[in-house]
Amino acid sequence: MAQSKTTGAGVVLTGRRTRVWVEQGALHWKRGRTTVVVPGTRIRKVEAAERSLAVLLFADAQADAALTVRHRNGDAVAALGAEIEAIISDPGPSGDGQPIRRHSARPWPLRTAAGLRDRVLHGGPWWRRALWYVLLGFPLAVWLPVEPGFLGLVAWSLLPAGVAFLRLWIVMAELDTRWVIRRRGITVRARYERDPHGEADHDHIVRFRTLEGREVTAHPATRGCREEIGYDPEDPSRVLAPTRVAWLGIALAAFMLTGIWGVALSIPAAIWLIRLLALPF
Repeated sequence: MAQSKTTGAGVVLTGRRTRVWVEQGALHWKRGRTTVVVPGTRIRKVEAAERSLAVLLFADAQADAALTVRHRNGDAVAALGAEIEAIISDPGPSGDGQPIRRHSARPWPLRTAAGLRDRVLHGGPWWRRALWYVLLGFPLAVWLPVEPGFLGLVAWSLLPAGVAFLRLWIVMAELDTRWVIRRRGITVRARYERDPHGEADHDHIVRFRTLEGREVTAHPATRGCREEIGYDPEDPSRVLAPTRVAWLGIALAAFMLTGIWGVALSIPAAIWLIRLLALPF
């Protein structure tokens, strides 16, 4: 099978455990978990004949003298051969060119573990909180003598879903935005306009000027009752339009959709905590 690369830069020959493509002036030859990156200065010749592609390297290259692959689509083989021809270049008067690089991918369990480690160490705070919740929450839920014994495990497994539903309700009801605007928001005059890309008649955009003179276009959740908005000076795209009583209806509807599930799924954790505090230590 041959496919076009996602960036539209060239052809990728794929078959079984082999993938061959050209990227950033180098030939990438992947077989299994090992990838060999051959710069154009290390390629001596390329031969594309019918369904066979052979790339001949210089004798001092730290790789096989020739890389060969067969493919059922002769047009794809010819196209990739032309791309490889285009990157072949003179290594220079001294004969020194860029080295051939070879690297092997880790097996998927190790890649998954490394990705999780990077997310915990360098990702958002929620990843670290989730790790602490798993490492500390599970032993406490199982070992603490709270009756009935299964209550701790049920509470531990349902609490993340309850928090997620409550968080979704906060976002839908703009509770987090209202808290930020109340703490540090700035109120300015604004101009409401119909959103040309909106599908509904009530879709609006708002244009305003920040204290620094910056023109901002934002998308409020609802149309305000006054020609003004509050915006977050640290993120001017976060705006809040005054809506009087209409906001209460939106918050109530959002609670019936998501907030009530968050409360229900958090009840076992609340019961477990109450019984834990009632234990004689």
